[in-house]
Amino acid sequence: MGWPSPCLSWFGIQLNRWPAVQATSSSTDAVLNQSLAIDAQAVGKLRGQLAKDPKAAATQVAKQFEKMFLDMVMKSMRDASPKFDELDSNTVGTFRSMYDEQLSQTLTSGKGLGLADVIAAQIARQNDPSSLSRPLNKPQTYDFSGKAAAAPQAANEAAGGSEQAAAFVASVGNAATSAAQQLGVSPHLVLAHAALESGWGRKPITDSKGRNSHNLFGVKAGSDWTGDTADVVTTEFVGGVAQKRVETFRAYGSYAEAFADYAKLIGKRFSGATQTGSDAQVFAGRLQQGGYATDPEYAAKLTKVADSAALRPYRVG
Repeated sequence: MGWPSPCLSWFGIQLNRWPAVQATSSSTDAVLNQSLAIDAQAVGKLRGQLAKDPKAAATQVAKQFEKMFLDMVMKSMRDASPKFDELDSNTVGTFRSMYDEQLSQTLTSGKGLGLADVIAAQIARQNDPSSLSRPLNKPQTYDFSGKAAAAPQAANEAAGGSEQAAAFVASVGNAATSAAQQLGVSPHLVLAHAALESGWGRKPITDSKGRNSHNLFGVKAGSDWTGDTADVVTTEFVGGVAQKRVETFRAYGSYAEAFADYAKLIGKRFSGATQTGSDAQVFAGRLQQGGYATDPEYAAKLTKVADSAALRPYRVG
């Protein structure tokens, strides 16, 4: 990522005079972040900080560029939005623009959106030629609340290596083993299926009163279901395109009931997936071929979950 020198000169700062930059925070940072976006003294404060703490000032420059980028994004969104208000005026537009600028400054304060970290790292590389031979570290992923996403932890949980995964397997392992014996498959495959559908128990299907349906497999109610139900917004793939829909799912009194009903369902409607032993690819592939889910990557996802560390004690064969 390269930034043209005219943009940098807007701050009246020569970056090539700075030492290597590291992300820092200070009381001055807080003052700049909390000031009004239209504060004409902001650049002067930044110049004053440069004389006292060049590294912190460099970080602030990066944050200002992040804000400028978000300003452009928001302006483009405003320009692209249809205008139906006949009472709209230049004055209203001016105040709306001021609001957008203040909003972008608020969103980029603190942790920001992550772009400032990349810019600060680039500034550091410009001041340290030897670093050009080393790749930039992958920046953290940020959501729109400005909080860093815990990607490593999420990936660990997806692979079944977290405490949540271990607790989930321990709580339903016996019921899964019973269902697996009826189907002629390894218990770890049944557990993998439950883990994939429920996010290792972290995404339970609940009814309108917030009660847990114990439906770990995303089994829909259907016209022949006479038990309790829960209506939930879910993602379905139509022609390979994801769509949000409200679907009605079966509700059970316990996880044991859920596994027992799952064994009946697989044996009746997806018999091709039974008697497949411990072969995750065959089990998952036949479930997808039978239409268990509309996600075109469903078999691959299930196969990957089946290889999770938390499920290895339940692998038979």
